[in-house]
Amino acid sequence: MKLFIVPSWYPTTLHPESGSFFADRAQILQTGGHEITVITAHIHSLRHYFRYIRLKHRHTNPENENGLTTYRFETVNPWPKIQHRFFYYYRRQLLRLWDLAVAERGTPDAAVINSSLWAGAALADRLEHERIPFVVSEHLKEFLTPGSFTAFQNTAIIKTYRSAARIVATSSALKKGIALNFPQFKEKIHIIANPVDTEIFQPDLNTSDPTTFTFVTTALFRPEKRIDLLIKAVAQLKFTRPDARLVIIGDGPERNRLRKLIKYRQLEQQITLVGYQPQAELHRILKHCHALVLTSTVETFGVALIEAMACGLPVIATRCGGPEDIVTDTTGLLVDKDDPVAIQRGLERMIDEYQNFDPALIRQTTIERFGTANYIKQYTDLLNNI
Repeated sequence: MKLFIVPSWYPTTLHPESGSFFADRAQILQTGGHEITVITAHIHSLRHYFRYIRLKHRHTNPENENGLTTYRFETVNPWPKIQHRFFYYYRRQLLRLWDLAVAERGTPDAAVINSSLWAGAALADRLEHERIPFVVSEHLKEFLTPGSFTAFQNTAIIKTYRSAARIVATSSALKKGIALNFPQFKEKIHIIANPVDTEIFQPDLNTSDPTTFTFVTTALFRPEKRIDLLIKAVAQLKFTRPDARLVIIGDGPERNRLRKLIKYRQLEQQITLVGYQPQAELHRILKHCHALVLTSTVETFGVALIEAMACGLPVIATRCGGPEDIVTDTTGLLVDKDDPVAIQRGLERMIDEYQNFDPALIRQTTIERFGTANYIKQYTDLLNNI
């Protein structure tokens, strides 16, 4: 099947971590036999102007990016505080890319759009007019927090959903959130969990240090990830499990605040910040750790969890939406969110009960539930049905 995939955000030179999972999903669908073309327009923040002007990806010529034919255009946002003007500018750029891709690659059988804001809203009218069916997959945490969308955003989402053949949610929590916000479209919503490439994320049971229990967390450093609570939990864990360590992988606007908190709590010996890491290095770090921790206030899924589980690691996650679909008694522990004491107790319990978790069983469960073969089949069936 010829598919155009249109992500609302995608890895760039300025932000290689942004939407990296969309690139992974596109590659997975291509391995399933689909002919994939990625179309991605980026409107960078105006504060990045001087970094942006040095970029080479400001043109629309298709390129081969990690095996995917990709039409990319990048610019800066000339209206940083006027949302509707930004959207109309973004839509013009995306439609221009779409027309170029159709002219050179032919009309697709269907499109997969990652997020109604803003790619879905930008393309909905065009795809309906050209009678090209499309699926929109949602990932925004705002669906789980009522009242988070502006009136303009609500209008854009409704416009997208009216034209979409299906709406894909990655978890039951996200499906419920979409249905609560937009009940008129609840019959269109289907759940397809995010996949993990188990050929990349594999266990190596002999690399973790048996004398030092090492936790790891990986996330964009944003407020809802509540890495500050994890740091506070480790500060208390220092008194009960002094040999425990934490590796924090990621980057983002909270970076300086987290560094200061680690220094203030005198945890330089217990906590290591390693910054954003590409997939290969992330895998290497995971293999040297014992368990992964996710302490978010809200998650529509939790990709970090299944990446760790594919390596045979048990996980600890807060009850914040998506993790409730992922974590079972076989694979890890669930704790209350926004509670550093509950997180600390979860860390202690994981250390005490670690030997009860079977890495081979964790990995096998992950392959069965979140492996690429399952993801390809579910998406292919969905697309065939529309």
